[in-house]
Amino acid sequence: MTNASTTKFLDVPAGKIAYDDHGKGQPPVVLIHEAIADRRMWDREFSRLSKTHRVVRYDMRGFGESPPTTGPFSAIDDLSSVILQLGLERPVIVGASMGGRVALDFQVAHPGVARGLLLVAPGFTGMDFPMFPPGVFDVDEKASRAASDAFKAGKVEEAIDHLVGLWGAAQKGKDLERFREMARKNANEIFLETSSQQERPVEPKAATRLSTLDVPLRVLVGDRDNPAMPHVARYLAEHVPRARWTLVPGADHMLNVSQPGAFAKELDDFLAELSK
Repeated sequence: MTNASTTKFLDVPAGKIAYDDHGKGQPPVVLIHEAIADRRMWDREFSRLSKTHRVVRYDMRGFGESPPTTGPFSAIDDLSSVILQLGLERPVIVGASMGGRVALDFQVAHPGVARGLLLVAPGFTGMDFPMFPPGVFDVDEKASRAASDAFKAGKVEEAIDHLVGLWGAAQKGKDLERFREMARKNANEIFLETSSQQERPVEPKAATRLSTLDVPLRVLVGDRDNPAMPHVARYLAEHVPRARWTLVPGADHMLNVSQPGAFAKELDDFLAELSK
C-alpha cells in the first residue's frame, strides 16, 4: 500500500518522518511499527481502520521512507510531533515491539494525551534480566548474536534467516516474503542501529513508573513469538494498574500479520471499550 507519490513528510528536529494519514472518525489511531519492519506492516489495519477512524502510521528514524537521523533525537518527541502537528485529539496508540516501547515511554512523559495503548510484544525502558526467571532471554541472545554476526560477515540472507526463526516463525507465503523484504530494506537500522544509536537516553525509565501509568493498556503476544515475550507481557500486566495481557495462538512477533483476524478482534474490542 505504501506509495512514494502519496507519502507525506513531517519535519522534526534533526530530520523528517514519513507518514500516512487517512480516514475520519474518533478516536484517532496511531500505528507504530516494530524494529524489524516499517509502516508497511500495518497495510491491512491502515486500510480497514480508515473506514471508521482517522488513522496515522509513520516510519521511525531510518526505517522505511524516513531518512536516518542527522543528529541526536528523541523517539518520544517524534511521536509527540506526530500527534501535535497532525492535531490528533486523545489518540489510541497501537505499538508493536519497539513501537510499544516508544508508546510506553510517551505515556510516562505525557500522561493524559493517549486514550489507550494496545501493544504487541512490547519491550520497555529499564527492563532488566533480574525481573524475569533465569534463562528467559537465552534464545533471544543466541539468535540475535548469530544474526548480527552473519550480517557483519556480509551474509545478509543468512542474517534474515535468523530473524525469521526468532521473530517470524508463523510467517508464510507472501507475508513471509514481505517480512524478508522489510528486513532487507531496514537492515542498517536492524543490525547497525544507524539512527537508534543516536537516540537520547530516556529518563525516567518506564520500568520505574509502571505502577503510575493511569491508562487502559492491552498487551498481545503470540505463542510462537520469541519465548521471552510472554514473560514481558505478563510482567507489564502485573505492574500496570489498568493492564491485561492475552496470549494469541498461532501468532509470532508480527502478530497482526500472522493472525490478522485475532488481532482485528482484539483491536476492535479495545476501541469499542474506549468509546463507552
